[in-house]
Amino acid sequence: EEEEEAVPMTPEPKEWVCQGSDREIMEDFVRPGRPLLRFSVSRKRRFFGSPCSFSDRSAAGHPESCVEIVSHEDANFEMQNSRAEMDMAVQAVPAKTDSASQTDWQKPCNAAVQYTPRVMSEQEAQTLLQEPQMEDFLAKVCPRLELSLQQNEIMDPFVDDYKDLSDTDFISGNQSDSNLMEYQSFTDLKFSKDKHITCIDWHPTIKGVVAVSCGEPYSRDERIELSTRLLLSPSLILIWSFTDPIHPLLFLEAPDDILCFKFNPTHPNIVAGGCINGQVVLWDLESYQERLQVNKAPDPTESRGMASNLSIFDTDPKLDHAPYVQYSALSSIEHGHSNVVSDLQWIPDHIEICTKSAQVLEGSSPACCSQLLSCSIDGTVMFWDTRPPPQKPHAKDPKPAPGSSKPFHYLDLVWKPFLKIPLPRSEFPGNFSATRVSIREKQKTPVRAKVEAADSGESVSAAPATAAASEEKTPLEGASTKYFVGTEDGEVVHGDWVPARDSESGKPTPSRPEYHFNEHSGAVCCLERSPFFRDILLSVGGWSFNIWREGAKNGALIKSCSSSVPLTGGTWSPTRPGVFFITKLNGNVDVWDLMDRSHEPSLAQNVSSMSITAVVPWPLTAKKLMLAVGDSGGTLHILEVPWSLSQASTNEVTVMEAFFDRELKRMEFAAERAVVRERERKAVLESKSQEQEESAPDNWEERAKKDYQDYLAMENALLIDLGLRDSPKDE
Repeated sequence: EEEEEAVPMTPEPKEWVCQGSDREIMEDFVRPGRPLLRFSVSRKRRFFGSPCSFSDRSAAGHPESCVEIVSHEDANFEMQNSRAEMDMAVQAVPAKTDSASQTDWQKPCNAAVQYTPRVMSEQEAQTLLQEPQMEDFLAKVCPRLELSLQQNEIMDPFVDDYKDLSDTDFISGNQSDSNLMEYQSFTDLKFSKDKHITCIDWHPTIKGVVAVSCGEPYSRDERIELSTRLLLSPSLILIWSFTDPIHPLLFLEAPDDILCFKFNPTHPNIVAGGCINGQVVLWDLESYQERLQVNKAPDPTESRGMASNLSIFDTDPKLDHAPYVQYSALSSIEHGHSNVVSDLQWIPDHIEICTKSAQVLEGSSPACCSQLLSCSIDGTVMFWDTRPPPQKPHAKDPKPAPGSSKPFHYLDLVWKPFLKIPLPRSEFPGNFSATRVSIREKQKTPVRAKVEAADSGESVSAAPATAAASEEKTPLEGASTKYFVGTEDGEVVHGDWVPARDSESGKPTPSRPEYHFNEHSGAVCCLERSPFFRDILLSVGGWSFNIWREGAKNGALIKSCSSSVPLTGGTWSPTRPGVFFITKLNGNVDVWDLMDRSHEPSLAQNVSSMSITAVVPWPLTAKKLMLAVGDSGGTLHILEVPWSLSQASTNEVTVMEAFFDRELKRMEFAAERAVVRERERKAVLESKSQEQEESAPDNWEERAKKDYQDYLAMENALLIDLGLRDSPKDE
């Protein structure tokens, strides 16, 4: 017999029986044993707010003011009945059941099917094709088949559209991701406060290192009056690091205020700068490479766990006070600029300017930037060479002079340009006062070997080649010798730096500018080529900015409307071809996105309470774009550009190229229509004059008599006004 399993049942509730616990509960209640006491404290109204006076007195003479309370046992609080204590324990055990389930499992197996086609004879196939059913079938299917074939020719149905979409197309930034976020700010209370930041440049290979130059906010006349005090104040370039926002890494000393400077793209240890007195300065930072390498980025080959705990930069302990770096070479005053050096650029490493013919030659090997160009408001553009001059064939080796171990010692105070380009005006005497200069050839991405050497801490210094090696090279095909110059009067000038041959003497003479446009109402403070299109330029000056295309002689492609606040600078985005930044005098930064709109900025944000004087972007990482902004108070602001304005879409370059081509066609059409309109206007004027001649009398004697009568009437009226003849009424 099978035993029946006990089924668990819920126990029935039983009647509650008191075991004496109700007495304990009642004893725990607190009941008042006497009536409550009531106190009333009153005071006359005139004593409200009266001052209190406290004093000290001895308690011995006033026993009523001191009462001593001695501890004693009170018989009223003795426990009459002691509480009964009882130990109890409760244990709860869950019920457990054993159960099982069974499912069917199908074993996978390999299967195959083999078939043979039906083979018909030609007679059977012809009989089948001649049947009415086959004709009806073909009549219905053939139009559909032809339509499908046409669609396949028009569009490929096997293209995967999802592969054409990038990851950025699915990302839509929210409101918090649509503003410029301040990442850090740098200011030095001693050397940069209350000074203008004149120029900003990022280190080409070391991430998180940025340099700024500061100048006194004085005019030329004020500098003459305060010359004694300005001689005692140092002129410095401050190199900052993200790891230490308070103490600069290095101070680069200069003979005068620096208005522009640039790191050498291939040899970042070399820095070139232009002074306010017209001299060009060189610094060599090779001895301070270890100090700059403190801010090296983390190694990507490290373990994932260690890398996740690190930020973008290592935070090494703070070093001691920043050292002062003296300049290595200074240009000659007699052969340099006679006024402020307003702009300075390094010649790219893949080209080289011939020191004699000014032709573009192939760059040196290994790649090295050894030449630079500068412009000044004195009306000249100069080309400089940092290599030692060639020695004469039969010259003796000179004795080493004192200080010959110093870098660029062969250029100090004797350095002069090998090419001077004047900018004469064509309408009236004088030169164009250049404030910005731009050439077509641009520096490519830094050589990977140089970057790896800089990341590993190895020193990267320029090879002491000589300038004579350029004479043996061949001209580079396809290289442009054209330049654009922005002037102090708001003009944009285009010219060629290669000298032209004089038709009479046959000697090379400097070429005159080809054409110029006066589109700005103030000095041009920005003239920069697009990093994606070499023939597209951005110019900013006065109250407006323009976008130009090299070769278009009808004017600017895009002209902005006049702003309510003067503009102080601008720059292209290095990551998006349709985005550029415009800075204003009131401290605002406008971000223009031509992919979004072209009549107003996509983002306008206030960055500083003072005017902005310099702006330079830099892609810190593949997904992070930084914007360095300097103001007139000496503060450097590092801003993080939002994702929507820093990450380009898949076909943005193609769209922007088509946009510029369309604007060029519009401008050419407008120029053609202007010629037609002028021709029509002249035709209308000629027809009006011809009608007037036809309506006039043909007899010349009558016309002459009429003119003589008009003359007599005018003479008579003049004599009457002068009182020399009486009027007919008086007579």
